[in-house]
Amino acid sequence: MNNQETFTLEEENENNERKHELIELVRSGEAILIVGAGSSRRVGYPGWTGLLTELENLANEYGVGVELDKEKCEVDSLEYLKYAEDVKSYICNQTGNLEEYYALLEDLFSPKDPPCTDFHRRLVLLPFRGILTTNYDLVLEAALGEIEQASAYDNSLIIDRSSAGRVHEFLMAMNKDKRTTRRIAHLHGKFDSADRIILSVKDYERAYGLDLTDEENHRENESKLRFKLLWAVLATRRVVFIGFSMDDPYFNKMLEIVSADLRRWRKSVHFAIMSISPNNDKGSKDSVKDSKDKAERLKNRYGVDTVFYEDSDGSHLHLNHIVTEIAEKCGVEVQSTIIPQEQPDNNDRSVDEQPESVASESEDESDWLEQANQRMERRIDHEN
Repeated sequence: MNNQETFTLEEENENNERKHELIELVRSGEAILIVGAGSSRRVGYPGWTGLLTELENLANEYGVGVELDKEKCEVDSLEYLKYAEDVKSYICNQTGNLEEYYALLEDLFSPKDPPCTDFHRRLVLLPFRGILTTNYDLVLEAALGEIEQASAYDNSLIIDRSSAGRVHEFLMAMNKDKRTTRRIAHLHGKFDSADRIILSVKDYERAYGLDLTDEENHRENESKLRFKLLWAVLATRRVVFIGFSMDDPYFNKMLEIVSADLRRWRKSVHFAIMSISPNNDKGSKDSVKDSKDKAERLKNRYGVDTVFYEDSDGSHLHLNHIVTEIAEKCGVEVQSTIIPQEQPDNNDRSVDEQPESVASESEDESDWLEQANQRMERRIDHEN
């Protein structure tokens, strides 16, 4: 990476040093991988705004629907989750249940053809102690299934109270030999159990016991299994985030809590691989300065170091290069398969990223917000 519009020489050297430290961490076999929605968009799954649009379309079949507050969403990612709650509630009120809502989620995140790419195959082969994901799809299971066919899907689990025994097995597997069978834990549910999916603000509050709207009572219920598991992972392991924008308010709150509990501000504990784009109109919603400021906040507040890759066209090609480089240094080889060329989609953001779920780095956010408002205005005019 040598684009001087993006980095000074000193910044480029620092980024390369962080990348070297990241590679050494992965090679050690001691890290945990947490994967966000940005990785699954490679095989055609919707990002966060694409998902909201689909849910909006379902709501529109029953009337005016709900209205997105553009100004709030521009400054607070939590507003996206509140909007998702409004859409979900509207559908439930209009239909009398959430069956169509769940059916839509199941359809949107069911397996694709092809189900994964070489990027995902390399990812699941890297020597991580465990893999967690906020995604609802089975892309990682598909990639793992080509390697460990007998056990890949058996070792896929949803993190909630009903699967407590398997959660215990997942945690214990982190302490075993690195060559043991990999397990993939879904923090926010899976498409084939749509009624257990965590998507809206109330879903998150129930799952984590966190009320982000109450400054005096963020941690009203720490007995929640997801809260305990994520706290344990972030407190006792070093994590690598891939496919995340690091804008998910609940994930960030968990990072903040752990940093405060263990006094790990400004420490180099975790890593996030994130894009940076000199062409704000084509790539990330963030400018170069915004991206650098975010990286500084992540380090100072949460102990997360950022490894940047340049992405000027929304293709995220250089993320492939980083993962391939890590795989080579770890001795991981993947026999390439012929798959459709991945096309950048600049009209959708991922929740790097649904919260996380909450945002992808490849959409012009303001365009989508404007389109959403225009749709709402047309519906209201039509009703009147």
